[in-house]
Amino acid sequence: MKLFDPFFTLYLLVWIAVKISRYYDFSIGIVNGYLTDFLAVPAMSHLGSYLISVFYFKQNYYTYPISYSLLSAVVLSALLEGIMPLFSTQYTADFVDVVCYFSGALFYEYIHKFYLKKRYAI
Repeated sequence: MKLFDPFFTLYLLVWIAVKISRYYDFSIGIVNGYLTDFLAVPAMSHLGSYLISVFYFKQNYYTYPISYSLLSAVVLSALLEGIMPLFSTQYTADFVDVVCYFSGALFYEYIHKFYLKKRYAI
């Protein structure tokens, strides 16, 4: 399993583009608002799966079960959309972000993992 597969590379490029656009105070609209939330769970799931496959299982291929990705979406939703807005004005509770986290988890499960299974013939 490679860390920088086409999907993870895309996740990083989008994140870098958003960071650069924010630095120069140039909004990319929906990319800035929701695409990063959509890609958060797939990026974390892929990175976590890669690290576990390399350092724990010491095998070529491992992916999280869907329950782990959904749990990530629950934790991100609770933390970033529920708890953090209570303590900081930089965070706002947005139900669409919650939908994006869960949609990203499903994307990872049914698109990104499908690619990995096909690539590694599992």
